[in-house]
Amino acid sequence: ISLLVFQINSNASLTVSLAQTPYCKKHRYDPQNPLCAHIIFCGSIVKVNDSEVGLAKKALFSRHPEMESWPKDHNWFFAKFNITNIWVLDYFGGLKIVTPEEYYSVKP
Repeated sequence: ISLLVFQINSNASLTVSLAQTPYCKKHRYDPQNPLCAHIIFCGSIVKVNDSEVGLAKKALFSRHPEMESWPKDHNWFFAKFNITNIWVLDYFGGLKIVTPEEYYSVKP
């Protein structure tokens, strides 16, 4: 993401679907069927502060070590997704709203 675009509009969304797993195929659910559940996260991209950079580097580079050697002159920066809205579509009858507080309070 370019720094200029980030400064103009930091809004973002991310959709994750069970169609990305074997679940829907196993149950013969079309990816558009509400039973093939998906969740939509909405919020904004926020540049991490100095106290968070170490954790961000560790999280990113442990999963994508090749990124550590990417050119520094491209002005990369570390950011996080500040989630403000969560919608779950997992059955007929419309979306269910989950607050970020509810989402983060769930114990895995």
